[in-house]
Amino acid sequence: MDTATQALLGAVVGQAGFSHKLGRRALTWGAAGGLLPDLDVLVVATHGPFAEFVYHRGFTHALWFGFVAGPILGWLIWRGYRWRGRDGPGEPGAPDMLSAWMGLIALALFTHPLIDVFTSYGTQLFAPFWRARFALDAVAIVDVTYSGILLMGLVLGCFLHRQGRPARAVAVLALGLSWSYMGYGWWLNESAEIRVARTLADAGFPDARVNSYPTFAQPYFRRFVARTDDRIWVGFHTPLGGGVTQWRGFDATAGAHPLVRKLQNTPRGRIFTWFAMEETAARVLPHPRGTTVEIDDLRYGFPDSPERGMWGIRGIFDDDERLVGSVQRTRDSTPSGLDPITLWRSMWGDFSRLPGLGS
Repeated sequence: MDTATQALLGAVVGQAGFSHKLGRRALTWGAAGGLLPDLDVLVVATHGPFAEFVYHRGFTHALWFGFVAGPILGWLIWRGYRWRGRDGPGEPGAPDMLSAWMGLIALALFTHPLIDVFTSYGTQLFAPFWRARFALDAVAIVDVTYSGILLMGLVLGCFLHRQGRPARAVAVLALGLSWSYMGYGWWLNESAEIRVARTLADAGFPDARVNSYPTFAQPYFRRFVARTDDRIWVGFHTPLGGGVTQWRGFDATAGAHPLVRKLQNTPRGRIFTWFAMEETAARVLPHPRGTTVEIDDLRYGFPDSPERGMWGIRGIFDDDERLVGSVQRTRDSTPSGLDPITLWRSMWGDFSRLPGLGS
């Protein structure tokens, strides 16, 4: 999820479980703990263009990380308050506060990968011991409803606290509603895959394998990728407005081209295929020095060019099928076609403003 939402979740966890002991500090340090796993971007910034694929949502997002790092960081915070002389009865550095600090940071760290896994990006829940990427495709990286539930719980809890009333119940309710919303998003995605598969079967493609992905900021308007051995369909589905599905199909046989295989078998090609969770499409194009091969990640893309992904890789091969230079990372700058009005209308089944679609 986005940075602001991760901080909100950590703050609400602090409010729900630890504010009765640590006071308002639980919200501040919970927010900090919720953000901490995303410091892996510091490694990304210093290790080149493919580092994001390898390191982001790596070991700091593993399920074990919170239970190992949380107690250590909690102890350091507690020691810091003791060093400042805040170790009297009821103070944050008091001996009986150590377990609260440890629990707060551990839980804030642990919940970070738990919500990230509900997006499509892929999270390495068992890194570095197992590098598999997990994604439930329930919600987009930015989802205003999920973030709004947490924000309302936090604001209302702070208001109740000022009134001298317990705020923990409100925070617990916000956590329950937010996780229920995640489950609802997962159910929507599973339902979308079933409905799209049925629609494609009715159109004469009963063997299509369908994967569905959330799109920006809301749960209903879904992008899907369906494929057989020689064809790919990319399109959109919404259950609203009576249920609407529309797509564009294109040839997938380029994926079997020998140069595509060569690009995929380079070190960077293997990294990208792993990162994209094998949801890729390839193009083989002429080049003045030989042949260009491009491979896109189809999980994220634009309505204007459904067959293109938001990012991918490119390799140039000479006439002897040797790679010229290094494999490059690419980004598609195609306009998204999803301004707020278009997104709203599309969510309700009006795809007329989405160019490039058509079965």
